[in-house]
Amino acid sequence: MKTTLIKYLLIPSIIFSVGCKRDKGDPEDPLDHNEEELITTVELHFTNSIGSHIMATWSDIDGPGGMDPLIDSLFLDTNSVYDVSIEFLNESGEEAEDMTHEIEEEDDEHLICFDVSSDNLTIDRTDSDGTFEVGLMSKWTTSEATIGSVTISLKHQPDVKDGTCVPGETDVEVTFPMVIE
Repeated sequence: MKTTLIKYLLIPSIIFSVGCKRDKGDPEDPLDHNEEELITTVELHFTNSIGSHIMATWSDIDGPGGMDPLIDSLFLDTNSVYDVSIEFLNESGEEAEDMTHEIEEEDDEHLICFDVSSDNLTIDRTDSDGTFEVGLMSKWTTSEATIGSVTISLKHQPDVKDGTCVPGETDVEVTFPMVIE
């Protein structure tokens, strides 16, 4: 009986301690140092050529799976050019955490991707990490009136950033309804 008890108590604890221990020479798990951050809010700040400011927000304070997000529609003028900046926030706690600064600091690992449903809007990223575009700053150019949408994806691309939206993981993806009038 004593031998059986030792098997059931000692063997699982040995397996657990061996399974959880990492040698100093072992490579670090890449997921350990880049834990995914919660992004609950995406703010777009538009400034047109005459200095008018427009803001649009996508917000899902309770995170995925809870209540539906609150989404502003984008109302843009025809034949206009807008300078746009994007802010990413985590507003799930008592104080809002600005995630934009982390993206700026790790700009060689991030890319903001834009998917526009209409040919009447073009978006060009205007900031760079020194090699590839980032997308925290961009220029949006409208033409004729239309209705559509803009999907914005924040891609996390450590060690794989190549200037395209293909590699990496998506940290957040949001879609704004759009009206060009």
